[in-house]
Amino acid sequence: MRRAITLAGATAALVVGGAATATAAPPEQEAIPLVCDDGNTYEVVVNGNGAFTPGRLVGSTGVLVPTAFGETTFRAELPDGEVIEETEPASAKGGGNVSERNPRETVTCTFEVTDTLEAEEDGLPAGTVVTFSGTVTGFLTGRG
Repeated sequence: MRRAITLAGATAALVVGGAATATAAPPEQEAIPLVCDDGNTYEVVVNGNGAFTPGRLVGSTGVLVPTAFGETTFRAELPDGEVIEETEPASAKGGGNVSERNPRETVTCTFEVTDTLEAEEDGLPAGTVVTFSGTVTGFLTGRG
């Protein structure tokens, strides 16, 4: 089931580094769309599988460094119509005080990635539609 979560996009977790509990890496170079409270939309690519792995902003040298994730939801709709849904609780890097030590302004972004499994994956049959969604808070570095 955890692998299916990452197939939904991350990861997230994600999305940007995946949710704190996601353990497998998202597919190589899969861009994750973010809609942020700074009025911008970004696409990020995460090359790693650790919680709070920074995400590279597509088309720039910028990076989104995550410091917290809100509730993150995984939803799987099986071909027979059955729905499986799990919600992970919010988590913060470094016990929640990382953003206090950060001199840059923080940004909060929402993400939602949907994918259809082409083959059976961790007990979920081919044709299952998986969605991974939630929020990430962090700061931007580099050039946009």
